Amino acid sequence: MKAIYDKCLRIYDNYRKVVPAYAPAALSFYLLLLLIPAFSLVAIATSFFHIDMSIIETIIKEIIQPEYSMMLIDILESKSVDSVAFFTMIVSVYIVSRGIGNIYDISKNMYGKRKDESILGYYFYTFCITIFVLVIFIGIIAFLAMKPLAYFLNFINSYFGIRFIVLYFVMVFCLMCIYLIVPRIRIHYSDAFRGAFVASALMCVLYHGLNIYFQFADFQSLYGPLAFIIVILFVFHWAAEVFYIGMYITNILHLRRKENEKRTSRN
Repeated sequence: MKAIYDKCLRIYDNYRKVVPAYAPAALSFYLLLLLIPAFSLVAIATSFFHIDMSIIETIIKEIIQPEYSMMLIDILESKSVDSVAFFTMIVSVYIVSRGIGNIYDISKNMYGKRKDESILGYYFYTFCITIFVLVIFIGIIAFLAMKPLAYFLNFINSYFGIRFIVLYFVMVFCLMCIYLIVPRIRIHYSDAFRGAFVASALMCVLYHGLNIYFQFADFQSLYGPLAFIIVILFVFHWAAEVFYIGMYITNILHLRRKENEKRTSRN
């Protein structure tokens, strides 16, 4: 029993060396900041390309509590594209890039820093990655909004098991894209997939666990008007921790692959 405890403690210590305790809290703060800007960007992009958001709105209504889901849906339904929206888009891209930059900083702890990276190079890279990630996510939304697939998703909407599996693998794909794109080295697809697969499973456990917890927890009486922010930060903190666990698993698999390749080349 002590050997298992020591092994778990060693794994946790190794994890905390590359993902400091403040990292999930920092990412949850950035997630809180970029939540509205990210949805604003999606609203502007989908309205520009005339993408139907009904299936995405249905998913949001089902997985997020009603008082929060309506706020996000109102943002998605803001279809106006004018000078104000253009300014909002620029500010939103910058805010989202700060969240991506936070993830990139942790990836440098895992995979090593580039000695030749300048300040301008850092900001340029995080900006490019932000645009790339947004394009991928908008592409996913556009794919899900295609009429044949949208009809299929609406048909299976009443079957919880099938709907859950579809949403699970969409989450796996999204996390895998981030694990592949953000680090400034080449990550093997299978390593990123396995890390995303575990992280998505933990996200599902977290989602159902928090649903049970919020049935008994009363943040409103304790924090009053600030309850909304506290709940969001609480959820984002644990979601960020799970996200980094998946990223750490990807890192371990990547390092093992490199060691095996070196051993094979020597033999």
